[in-house]
Amino acid sequence: MRNRPTVAILLALLGLIVGVERPVAQPAPTLGQSPFVPGQGPSTLVPAGVEAPPARRIVVRPHRTHRKHRVVRPAPPNLRKIAEGKGFKRVSDLVNFPKFFPGLGIIFVKPETLPLGPFLCFDRKDRLMATVYMVPIKDFNDHKTLEAPAFAGASDHTSIYFNPGHPGVDTPHYHFVIWHVPKKEEERVAK
Repeated sequence: MRNRPTVAILLALLGLIVGVERPVAQPAPTLGQSPFVPGQGPSTLVPAGVEAPPARRIVVRPHRTHRKHRVVRPAPPNLRKIAEGKGFKRVSDLVNFPKFFPGLGIIFVKPETLPLGPFLCFDRKDRLMATVYMVPIKDFNDHKTLEAPAFAGASDHTSIYFNPGHPGVDTPHYHFVIWHVPKKEEERVAK
């Protein structure tokens, strides 16, 4: 092989640079003896009978590529502001109704869609909780076909219950409440 002398020279130079020394033969430990000097940590174990090299302090600095990067996600859109931009008004601004109604929250509706709705129900932090349709019993009895705009958001579950009438929808009717949050989160509009 032609390159054998070149490889030997490169290995010798590498040994000089790195400071590799030939291993020194050590007597084998007898049964029950540890081959290491007691009291030294696992990172500085030294064979028995050999002087330990002076301790060097090694400082490891993190490399720039190992820094944690913070991911900034945009805030979700404020659905209440979007609804107001599309013509929804607070029910409490239209009729004598509380600003926050326990069980449904802050309710918005387009005045031209009364009495059917949809009514959008928000919690105090502008999170959409539910969409409500109010169907008068008279419309059920008359076997009316009703058309209403679709609700916003995904649905989790639905509640249907009777209401004898309230400001805005004075006649007896049923509330069809399409909840956009799980049942355990309904408490955000309970009080």
